[in-house]
Amino acid sequence: MVLCNIKCVQRISKYLDVTPGKVHMSENNVVAMDNLIKNQSIEGFSTIVQALTSSSNLKNLLGDDAVSRALTQQWLEYASVCANYADNSANTKRVLKEMNTFLKSTTYLGGTKLSVADVSLYYILHSIMRDLTPLEKREYIHVSRWFENLQNDEKIRQKLELINLNIMYMQL
Repeated sequence: MVLCNIKCVQRISKYLDVTPGKVHMSENNVVAMDNLIKNQSIEGFSTIVQALTSSSNLKNLLGDDAVSRALTQQWLEYASVCANYADNSANTKRVLKEMNTFLKSTTYLGGTKLSVADVSLYYILHSIMRDLTPLEKREYIHVSRWFENLQNDEKIRQKLELINLNIMYMQL
């Protein structure tokens, strides 16, 4: 199973308030979308998310400067290549460890402001964060802090379950 799936793209488009074209899985087993750009098909999670964001009123979620744009693009690619397969326990630990290391020194994946990469990885990791034990949530304290911050925004969370990450008791 892949986590960068149709449902994830639909949640992102809802957050961005953009009507996606027809979203489907291509014969290459990757997400594809038709008609966001007139009579064109787009394939690939990162490409679709960037196109949706560019079509929205939230273009700033792609980054305000060269560094934040590069980080946002890097994390969207990371989502496609690594986090996409985090539903496998070995991959889950690797992804959470890598993100935890990065988030140790920053609030968001794109720097100091929310990016579309944060929103995307929130949706990708929601079921994984839900299933973590309290000890695992503590082990990945920076990911837990980041996730808690995002899930408290009702527009991001939409109708997804609010996950108990009571980080006051998880401090190392």
